[in-house]
Amino acid sequence: MIDYFALLDQPRVPWLDLDELKNMYYQKTLQAHPDAKTAHSSADATDANFANLNEAYQVLQDPKRRLHHLLSLAGAAPSSDQTVPQHLHDLFPVVGALTQRANLLLEKIGTTSNRVSQSLLKPQILEAQNEVKAVRTKIQHLFDTALAELRQINPAWANNTAGQTKALSNLHVTFAYLTRWLAQLDEITFQLSLH
Repeated sequence: MIDYFALLDQPRVPWLDLDELKNMYYQKTLQAHPDAKTAHSSADATDANFANLNEAYQVLQDPKRRLHHLLSLAGAAPSSDQTVPQHLHDLFPVVGALTQRANLLLEKIGTTSNRVSQSLLKPQILEAQNEVKAVRTKIQHLFDTALAELRQINPAWANNTAGQTKALSNLHVTFAYLTRWLAQLDEITFQLSLH
């Protein structure tokens, strides 16, 4: 397994300064770009290094993927059968019901062929957009709270106690659900905005 932290000269910690990560990524990719190859470097090695740098950046900028990589490097990769954090349980029915209602509304809009019928659906569209916005705001707040928790764990990670590993594993699961829900709600918002 490639250590993406080492590849981008970053400390192997849960929280990274994303601006510093981006700057290091740009510096490294300028050197490794296939167009910048020297006479002593092979095209295959340059392409592979460039691809690895891109993958490293994609992993390290995403909190969920960064935690998975960090825990894997520490020999404690999160398992797929982890329990859902308690504070997320109440969101499952909310997001599920909202998604179902929005999809039904979008189907209804899709089958409406004339302008008058479409304009009659405008209040329902606005109501759905407002509901999606409210739920998305709540999920974004939880995401920001998880980021703050991740940042708090960061200084003590060097000790790498079992409690910190468990806390990071739980945060990994939290980020997995929250990022999925945010993407889902963003897609619904986009689809509703087309009408």
